[in-house]
Amino acid sequence: MRALITAFALIALSQTAHADPLEALNKAEIKAYEAWGKLPLTERVVTFITGPSQGYGMYQDKQSSIFKVGEKIITYVEPIGYGWKELPGSMYEMNFVSDLLFKTEGGEVVTDQKGFAKNILQSHNANTEFSMDFTLTLTGVPAGKYVLQYTIHDMSGDQTSVVEQDVTIVE
Repeated sequence: MRALITAFALIALSQTAHADPLEALNKAEIKAYEAWGKLPLTERVVTFITGPSQGYGMYQDKQSSIFKVGEKIITYVEPIGYGWKELPGSMYEMNFVSDLLFKTEGGEVVTDQKGFAKNILQSHNANTEFSMDFTLTLTGVPAGKYVLQYTIHDMSGDQTSVVEQDVTIVE
């Protein structure tokens, strides 16, 4: 993180030709990264969506937690406070491994899958806009109320966050 802030500071100092607006933006970005570094891994947005997202912020909210038996359950997540692994060639990596726990409202485990999803992005930027979809297709699950839980492991920042959603399955 310190190397990232130093890099932004050097960029800011080398941009004297564009002086005021660019310098102000660079200073603001440094402050934003400093604030980001103080955040724990958490989620800005967690919502059910009607189909796969098309990218960060590009999704159709389902506006319901009710699903028909056999219907795909797609959860859209925007994590924040994650870390970046510095790679050779001035690259950064965001790396998430997520576990799935699906249980009845009473706590009986229906399915528990470690490493259910892997999301990795390599970029020349330490991106602060990142999203992921979790798609779950349940077969043989009877109608009822359930709790869907994803444990998100930030492999680049060595943090973990838990996301829970109530789900109702109907005939």
